[in-house]
Amino acid sequence: MAAVGDRNISQPRRRSLFTGVGLAVTTVAVVGGVFMLDPIAGGASSHRRAPAAPQAAHVPIEAALVSRARAEAEQKIVVAMVVQQQQQLAAFYAAVSSQLQQKTSVNWDGIAQCETAGNWHMQGSTFSGGLGFYNGTWTGFGGRQFAANAGQATREQQIVVAERVYARFGLSGWGCRAYG
Repeated sequence: MAAVGDRNISQPRRRSLFTGVGLAVTTVAVVGGVFMLDPIAGGASSHRRAPAAPQAAHVPIEAALVSRARAEAEQKIVVAMVVQQQQQLAAFYAAVSSQLQQKTSVNWDGIAQCETAGNWHMQGSTFSGGLGFYNGTWTGFGGRQFAANAGQATREQQIVVAERVYARFGLSGWGCRAYG
């Protein structure tokens, strides 16, 4: 009578695998813990087992070498991130610059000189900024995207809002329009 262990060794287990685009059937034989494939015959291969690959020798790596390589890799990542941030910042400044460029030929500095003696930071309860914006007009024409009050915005930002007002009403809102 054969032992249970003998029966497992003498009769290899077979499994089918689906491989490739056409889903061809390949048989795999498991003999003694080694997989053998024979896709042509459709069964277990009678070929001899390939010799085992030599084990890689264990080579100790110095911790300082690993640390230095890690630091160099991290530095390269930081440099790449800084370059990317600089490119994004340059694109942002270019977009802001184009928005803040004066679109009309109005002499806004002349109007500011007449309205507030050129005080671009003037803040009042009714009128603010170098161009003497009525605070409701500043809010109504999107000035709050720059500052809560025209006097808190830069000269260029005030001119952006003034050009929005000018596009709708011309210089009629300014008492010193003759200087524009």
